[in-house]
Amino acid sequence: MKKTLIYLCGLGLLYNEELLAEQISKQSDRETNFDTIIVTASKQSNNAASSLNVSSNTISQAELEAAGVDDTKKLSRVLPGLNIQNSGNLLFPAISLRGISSAQDLYTPAITFYVDGVPQLSTNLVQSLIDVDHVSMMKGPQATLYGRSAQGGIVNISTAKPNNLFRGYIDGGVASRKGYHSRFNLSGPLVEDLFYGSVTLLRQSQPGAFNNPSTGSQRLGGSDENTGNIKFRLAPIAAPWEINFSATEDRTHSTQDTYLDFKNTHSRKLLTSAGSLDSRMHRRTHSQTLSGSYDFGDWLLTANSAWQQLKYERRFPYGPFSAQSSEHWNQNTQEIRAATQGDNRLWDGVLGLYRLDIDETRKSSSTDSSVSSQSLAIYMDGTWHVSLFDLGAGLRASHDKAKTHYGKNSFWSAGNNSDNQVLGQFSAGYLLTPNWRIYTRVAQGYKSAGFTITPQAGTHAEPFVAEKSINYEIGSRYEIDDFQLQSAVYYTHTRNMQLYSGPMGSQTLKNAGSANAFGIEADAKWLFTTGWVATLNGNLAHSKFASNVTADDYANNRVPFIPRYGAGFSVDGLVATSIGAVMPRIAVNVTGPLYFDGSNQLRQGSYSTTDISLGWQINERITMSGYINNIFDKRYRTYGYARGNRAFAQFNEGLTAGVNIKVELF
Repeated sequence: MKKTLIYLCGLGLLYNEELLAEQISKQSDRETNFDTIIVTASKQSNNAASSLNVSSNTISQAELEAAGVDDTKKLSRVLPGLNIQNSGNLLFPAISLRGISSAQDLYTPAITFYVDGVPQLSTNLVQSLIDVDHVSMMKGPQATLYGRSAQGGIVNISTAKPNNLFRGYIDGGVASRKGYHSRFNLSGPLVEDLFYGSVTLLRQSQPGAFNNPSTGSQRLGGSDENTGNIKFRLAPIAAPWEINFSATEDRTHSTQDTYLDFKNTHSRKLLTSAGSLDSRMHRRTHSQTLSGSYDFGDWLLTANSAWQQLKYERRFPYGPFSAQSSEHWNQNTQEIRAATQGDNRLWDGVLGLYRLDIDETRKSSSTDSSVSSQSLAIYMDGTWHVSLFDLGAGLRASHDKAKTHYGKNSFWSAGNNSDNQVLGQFSAGYLLTPNWRIYTRVAQGYKSAGFTITPQAGTHAEPFVAEKSINYEIGSRYEIDDFQLQSAVYYTHTRNMQLYSGPMGSQTLKNAGSANAFGIEADAKWLFTTGWVATLNGNLAHSKFASNVTADDYANNRVPFIPRYGAGFSVDGLVATSIGAVMPRIAVNVTGPLYFDGSNQLRQGSYSTTDISLGWQINERITMSGYINNIFDKRYRTYGYARGNRAFAQFNEGLTAGVNIKVELF
């Protein structure tokens, strides 16, 4: 390692000041890109009301790298208000945004994740970011703009398209607890001006920090991953059409079902019984996407078909024993959309058709089950530009159906269910000055009707109806060359909440009342001097079950997994030196208190983490960086549950340090 560092330092000294200045200029252009608020994730004109009259953020690939965000779980570092934590393991992340969370049904998250416009399986939301161009987030219900409805918001991950430009890189690094990663990317023309391709390979190990005294195993709580992605793009240089194909294979092994005593924050020894086995999970995911587009000038027609297959096998602690479960998922989606594009239009619009099919089978220690569901939807969204006003409206009609079949031994149960939903949205924006816009928005979102995916033996197949939310929002956005600020106040009412009800050991999902959430949020970005950018964000969220909630003793309690407040602050710099550009960064994130259960008995208090990093761009192709995340080694719970008179919790891993190097091949 020492010889490598000396060699790299020598390389840096070979480059003259003129080349260095050019590199700093390129890096500065990337890192001070002020596209953080105006979003292209809406899949239509940036002048459409769905782009202007909404709270949103876009984070570039350079910003993701600077913050050390290499998987979806870490997106909460850079997307204000988004909270993502483990709930057992990476299969079931607990996600919240704007006072909306999945509460208990982790198979149906309130936030929808897309990769290149394709909705992701709920058990595949935690995944590595592969060759990402940018990540966008739109807050609040989104039902009239995207195929799959979302209650709390949408996160859309956009990957880079191969083209005539040869590009590629090799990067790798080592981290605490013997962690490491290596990545290879190559992209360019296969037939110039006609046919292009890319390949990305990833291998990484992120060991945990916990020990099992029963087995003597160490570094539990982490994961190992192997991922590969290929893309092909047929796009004749002068043609108005293109066709894209992408395939991804991911194999992940984890030991994340690690639980300690709820009160023992600093322990590293798991609560296990004598002779108990280590937790483990194997997940295998295959994804394929075929898409095409045709440019008519004022309109862009797109169509895609996507297939995802996921299978996992899991062993985890269950009282004094180890439980086993396995699931097999198949998800197919098709979508066709026509959307306006370009500027100086009197109106903008989007019209789409969407189909989703999901088949899931599950085997566990107590019950075998299968659930299949289908959704068909038509949606439209339009904007009328009237002088300084922008008026937007949208409508969605969908038909959902589901069926289930489950049981064990002599008891079997089956059921069918269908449902129709009509949802809408309306927004109005006004340009007070050329730099200052205010807007208001009312929008609906929902989780579809269906059946419990994890039924208990001895219970009957009882369907639940759709859970629906309506969001009222007033916001503003101010933008000048070196400064941006956006803020919003919102209120969301959710009815027919899908919550677990019934005696312990035979609980099923049922519609169990309403919840209300209101809050305020703001985030800003300021280029306060050449090469230095500061970001600041904060939010307050008050989300409670209503008095009509019938699930256990949840009435009037706070909805779980939703922090009462959050804040973030970061400073990124770029300093020219004689041996290359130096890029320091410091980031502080504050998370308010939250509960892990609807009874509000298991609470995590507020906490803050501080991350620092220092990058060194030796020349136009070689960059090194070192980082320390959670520099003060703050310990906090990421998940908790109670069994009998005992409470168990998962904890974060504490301080993590590492070194990375990236070499651009072209």
